[in-house]
Amino acid sequence: MSKLNKKNKVVVGIVVSVFLIGLILLNIHLFTLQSVKQFMEVPIIRLNSEYTSIVDKQNKYLGHPDMVLTDDNTLFTFYPSGHGKGAIIGKVSKDGGESWQDIEQLPVSWEKSQETPCVYNIHKTDGTSILVLTSGSPYWSDINLMPDGFNCAVSLDNGKTWSEFENWYGQEWAENKNKENNTDIYAAYDAIVAMSSLTQLKDEKGNLIDKWMGTFHRGTSEFGMDGGESYVNYKTYLTFDEDNNAVWSEPERLFDSYRELEEKYGMCEIEIIRNPKDDCLILFARANNRQSNSVVCYSFDEGFKWSQPKELPNCLTGDRHKAEYDAVSGKVLISFRQYLSNNDKFKQSALSPQMYLSEGWVAWIGTFEDLMSFEDDDKSNDSYGDAVVILGKNYNKADCGYSGVVVKEDGTIIMDSYGYFSPTTRYPYIMQAKFKIADIIK
Repeated sequence: MSKLNKKNKVVVGIVVSVFLIGLILLNIHLFTLQSVKQFMEVPIIRLNSEYTSIVDKQNKYLGHPDMVLTDDNTLFTFYPSGHGKGAIIGKVSKDGGESWQDIEQLPVSWEKSQETPCVYNIHKTDGTSILVLTSGSPYWSDINLMPDGFNCAVSLDNGKTWSEFENWYGQEWAENKNKENNTDIYAAYDAIVAMSSLTQLKDEKGNLIDKWMGTFHRGTSEFGMDGGESYVNYKTYLTFDEDNNAVWSEPERLFDSYRELEEKYGMCEIEIIRNPKDDCLILFARANNRQSNSVVCYSFDEGFKWSQPKELPNCLTGDRHKAEYDAVSGKVLISFRQYLSNNDKFKQSALSPQMYLSEGWVAWIGTFEDLMSFEDDDKSNDSYGDAVVILGKNYNKADCGYSGVVVKEDGTIIMDSYGYFSPTTRYPYIMQAKFKIADIIK
């Protein structure tokens, strides 16, 4: 046999071996492949593209929007020009989200925003309406070497004009406290996603009062108040002086009674919605240690005490929950980034390095009764809701899903989020979803 024939046989043998190994690996992948659908306790619905539209798409990273509806029926959405940090971009819509226009002039101080903006329409008991926009100033290794509390701006004219940022509990506050008390123990607060929720409170008689509870969490750096501790959640109370200037109380810990669980789960990005029937505050938290599902707690005393944190079902697990009630359908809609990760339980396949499952930006739809069913320890009574709706399939890992959610009086739901909602897009962009629950759940 010639040397050439021997060489050809070796080459053929190698090719055959590689093919067989590839075939075996492919079969292992396919045999162990997992999908989100098999872990959902409720049906999955994919939102038809007729209900979605693009709000903003540029040749750069756009992310983490929030949205608000004013009393004159104007929509505003704000988001950073970057991942979490970056100058705030504003868009306005006067036709219910059918079209969006740039806001040409925003406060100069907003150009140096260092966190995701959160915006709310505050209704005082005297009928006054105030828009409140907040943005944290946490430790960032590249731009903010020390935490600097959080910033707040307000609008008294339905968003036509805004105040410049006023800083709260940052470096200047800490320095003044140290001078007053001749000590150096005070540090600025390391505020991330401030205010992730803002909840109007009630008095002992059950009447709404002019006081709102806001929440944020600190990071995992050694800097700032409670430096060295990870995933500490705070509450701060918002009130207004006689000139309608915002006044924030000094932050205090939210979960002192369950500090071990708070740190174990990595609880953060708190969202709170009030169940009016039971007058109960329902709290959702991202579980950022990725060793469990998302977490829920309940409070029947306006947030002074909370029930022990417990894990939510898969259909409600993910990051940055935003919950709103639709009085027309009687349903609660909770928008979030889907992220199923519990060690390797939700691994895509035996051969995949991706240690989570996600369809991207989703919304859970159900009732307050469903949400209250998780309060006790009897899982046989758990009620999982109607469906999980895939609002925007994300094509770059799970970088998406922070959203603004507005529910109009006629039941129209308008939301926007950021994400890689196209398989060919280079940067994430802002997409809107607009529908009525009756459009998708018959």
